[in-house]
Amino acid sequence: MKPRTRAQKRGRPRKLVMHREPNGRASRAQEPVDKLALEARAKHLNISVVQAKDQRAATFIGYLAMLGPVDGLSERQYEAANDFLELRNEWLQSKKIPGAEYDNEGKGGGGDFISDSYVDWCYDVHEDFTACRRAIQEAQEAHRAENLWGALDMCVIQGLHVHEMIGDTRILCNALAK
Repeated sequence: MKPRTRAQKRGRPRKLVMHREPNGRASRAQEPVDKLALEARAKHLNISVVQAKDQRAATFIGYLAMLGPVDGLSERQYEAANDFLELRNEWLQSKKIPGAEYDNEGKGGGGDFISDSYVDWCYDVHEDFTACRRAIQEAQEAHRAENLWGALDMCVIQGLHVHEMIGDTRILCNALAK
């Protein structure tokens, strides 16, 4: 293949190899490094190795989304659960709770000076999180026999594989999607 631009002419040509390490370096291994992990995940979840490569297989709600709407969750329910997890993390960040996961964006509030935009962001996150909790409580009152708060904690937040709570998780995700 002939280089088309000056930038493509520079540098050493990339070798065609079967497998590469995560950093991009050519691997000398005969098999992919993650083969054993993918086979273990596939065996544990009773799915194929191709499905085990899917990023959603790492979490319980993702696994339920891979099962589909009949046996697991629909895409709408899965997105609602992921949106709740993001909102919960932002709420933890706004309260400066140590369990929050921080990225490099930063929402302000560092040091002694707290900006007005940070205070507004905290207020908005608190309002959204309170609205989600209110929606879950309304759904819990409508379905008294179900344990929606337990499904939220164990299946969505902690990611535990509790197959007995799949129905509760569906109801919970429906409430979050509204």
